[in-house]
Amino acid sequence: MNSKKKFFLIFLFIILDSFLLIGFLVIRDATMLNDLKKEAKSLEKLDVSKDRFNKKVKTRGNYGIVEKSIKKYLDDYAITLQDVLGLMDDPKLTKILSYNNYKEDGKEFTKSLDYLNNTKKKVNENIDILLKKSEDKEIKKYINDKISDKYYRDLYIELMLTDKRKDNFKETKDLLQEAKIKLNTVLDTSIEVLTFLKNNQDSWVLEDDQIKFKTRDIYNQYNSYISKLSN
Repeated sequence: MNSKKKFFLIFLFIILDSFLLIGFLVIRDATMLNDLKKEAKSLEKLDVSKDRFNKKVKTRGNYGIVEKSIKKYLDDYAITLQDVLGLMDDPKLTKILSYNNYKEDGKEFTKSLDYLNNTKKKVNENIDILLKKSEDKEIKKYINDKISDKYYRDLYIELMLTDKRKDNFKETKDLLQEAKIKLNTVLDTSIEVLTFLKNNQDSWVLEDDQIKFKTRDIYNQYNSYISKLSN
């Protein structure tokens, strides 16, 4: 075999190998993209109010970065949201103005007031975080420090801001704004009640499993605070 034929065969093998490699990469890329889209779609079936999104990352490379970013954002969001929702059903909060708590922590209510003030600070911080993280602008910029390639940034945005997920974020945002008002009303009123009782320690007693007041005026003031929780 002369040198020309050898060169031609080598050149032919190089071309064939290149086509095979390109074909492999194209197929792998298409498979990764398909897997990523399927995984992102499956996340839409989860509920941020009760589920976790920290699932195993199933793609690799830049697709894996996009997938991990989507799951991390949604999981952080879900954890914070569930923490806020948990406070709304916290037995300690719902029973803070009960006879048993008056008996256990009165008449200074040091533990109760510390709890209420700390809870108010925490819940407002968390709700503000969630409201911010519900905004399109915040969701979009999350990927910026994870990857620089515009194609993958755009892919992240496309998969994160589907119509369904945008609706979910908006619905959650509206609920959070309502919850913030209600929670602050409960917390502020509870602080007012316990502070009132603390400042008027000589005007009330605990008898027969209930709180009793020594004057009609103190009784009416107490009831005016409690009525705020009923409205």
